[in-house]
Amino acid sequence: MEIKRFLADDVREGMLSVRSLLGPEAVILSNRRVGQKIEILATNQFDADALDVADVSKKSKVEVSDFGGAGQGSSPEPVAQDRPRAAALAVEAGSADSVAAVGDLKFQVAQGSSEPEQVLDEIASNTPVAAKVSLSDRVLGHGERVPGGAPKTVEPRQAVAAPKLREISGLGTETLNGLQQELGNLKTLLVGELAKLRSERSGSGEAVTLARLRLSELGLNPSSLDQLMGDFDAQNFEACESALLQWQQLLDLVGSQLKSVDEEIIDEGGVFAVIGTTGVGKTTTVAKLAARYALKHGRESVALITTDAFKMGGQDQLLTFGKLLNIPVEVVVDADQLTEALKRVMDKKLVLIDSAGMSERDVKLNRHLSRIKMHNTYPKNILIVSATSQLGLAEQVISQYDHTKVHAAILTKTDEAINLGSGLSTLLKSQLPLAYSCHGQGLSDIRLAKIASLLADAFAMMKRVQVVEPTTSREYQIHA
Repeated sequence: MEIKRFLADDVREGMLSVRSLLGPEAVILSNRRVGQKIEILATNQFDADALDVADVSKKSKVEVSDFGGAGQGSSPEPVAQDRPRAAALAVEAGSADSVAAVGDLKFQVAQGSSEPEQVLDEIASNTPVAAKVSLSDRVLGHGERVPGGAPKTVEPRQAVAAPKLREISGLGTETLNGLQQELGNLKTLLVGELAKLRSERSGSGEAVTLARLRLSELGLNPSSLDQLMGDFDAQNFEACESALLQWQQLLDLVGSQLKSVDEEIIDEGGVFAVIGTTGVGKTTTVAKLAARYALKHGRESVALITTDAFKMGGQDQLLTFGKLLNIPVEVVVDADQLTEALKRVMDKKLVLIDSAGMSERDVKLNRHLSRIKMHNTYPKNILIVSATSQLGLAEQVISQYDHTKVHAAILTKTDEAINLGSGLSTLLKSQLPLAYSCHGQGLSDIRLAKIASLLADAFAMMKRVQVVEPTTSREYQIHA
């Protein structure tokens, strides 16, 4: 059984590294904190029999290596019979002492140890839960009489745990993601039902219905309405003397659940990667951010990297912009080229990375990028949310890029949308802070996000649609 050792900044990153290297069949043997890192021992060749330490004569070959590194090619050296402690460490391979003792070496337990009981005692005291054997099974053996009790046959714990581990690991990523989505839908449903019960008890059902109807005119989806109704104050709503005051209360309710960034997120510099589905305006947004930063700090402080090397004309737009402003643009297609490109732009304060979309290649490049430390910090992801996108697309992007936290969001194409319901619903569900909003194709058509201004625009767009619809209806009747 081959065991791999992983070091990561947090548990999520470690689990993703395990899954990417060992696949969905991987089994986590142990984990612990080592300084500022999380150490995980895992394998994709889990065998309960290999962990059965009740029979020390059974050979169990164990290898411990760093993440990404290949195993040592040399053959394992047998342990001398006067080294029971080392043999025990090699068998359990999951405790903290085993990693410090054996490192990248391989051990093979020799048959016929001269001190089997001592080996078993040391194994039991250092073995994690998944590899321990009960006291009666270890000392007395199977079927022997425990003093003061009836004959009892104890089944090793790993024999019971192994089928469960195989069952869980065999679910696959898609099944786990589906379960996570179902739990999220269940949570939304419960929030909505609780809001309805609260309104029924207070006798404010009519106020809640009217509030939901008016908020739906902004284009918000039902799940967002359920989320908002959890904090809705029906008594104050009914006390409003005019529809305008009611709208003001509703907009304040939406604004209270939206987050924004109070300052320029790019002013401090760093490495930022824009992510999002195809066609949401990632390349244009990168150009706008670069121009905004260059005006303040100079063009010599900015560098651009594009990974959009396969889509027809995908990199031409950014290359043309780089030539116009005399900003260097690097084109990369794989992880090695990305690393080299980052080395060449180490002297730049701000590095913006444009991606192609949500393909497996883009996700792998971003995962590789998230492990590179530059200017004493790690790169940050910025989600591009289009106001014209279909509901749910942004949530898929967040799910695909779940190996690292999304730093902020940028709302684009607000000038092309009929309403801002799609963008607002995405921000409400994801709870990402909004950094900027874009309302045109020009390089200057980007502004720092202000929730009050955004909601005012949403209200104005709704009013324009309400004015246009009656006119369209009359024209239709005339032609009919």
